[in-house]
Amino acid sequence: MTAVRKTKTAVPHLRVIKGGKSNPKNNIIENTWNFIHAAIWNNTEFSYKEKTQFQNLIADHYNNFKNPEKVFEEIIERVCLAKRFITRKRGRYIAKPIDWLNINYYAGLTGTEGWYQEVYLQRITVPDYNYGITLLAKAISKYLQEPTIKTIVTYRKKLIAEKQFDLLQIFNNAIINFQINN
Repeated sequence: MTAVRKTKTAVPHLRVIKGGKSNPKNNIIENTWNFIHAAIWNNTEFSYKEKTQFQNLIADHYNNFKNPEKVFEEIIERVCLAKRFITRKRGRYIAKPIDWLNINYYAGLTGTEGWYQEVYLQRITVPDYNYGITLLAKAISKYLQEPTIKTIVTYRKKLIAEKQFDLLQIFNNAIINFQINN
């Protein structure tokens, strides 16, 4: 009989080590773009250069505010108001991202600030007015903090219970977009 020598075959384990600290402001801008892309232009592919341009335009919306998380949730609500506006009546549309995201374009994201203020004022007398958009904003923020199945299922159930099916679709698209891009 011949002796067979057994050797352990080492399987190399790769570790990914990120150097330096990531800039949380860049993350929130990237997450804002990922959400807007999923909500409005989910069927359109953009080049890396275009995405960078769009993120630079989004950064302008954050420049004058100290609480980026609050601005992030407000932008989510404003995007939802815009999405609902265009779906309510045939023939309405949102401009190209290069225009719509520009802080100086009155018919873009900047123009939704007035709509958001109207919702905010209405909530003084009717606290649950347009509650679904706030629920979606909280769901997206929570998912980005805790990207787990539990978070997805919890907020999915809440959106269904509130009969916010249009927002549920945006939520699903956003989750997929975050998973692909992060």
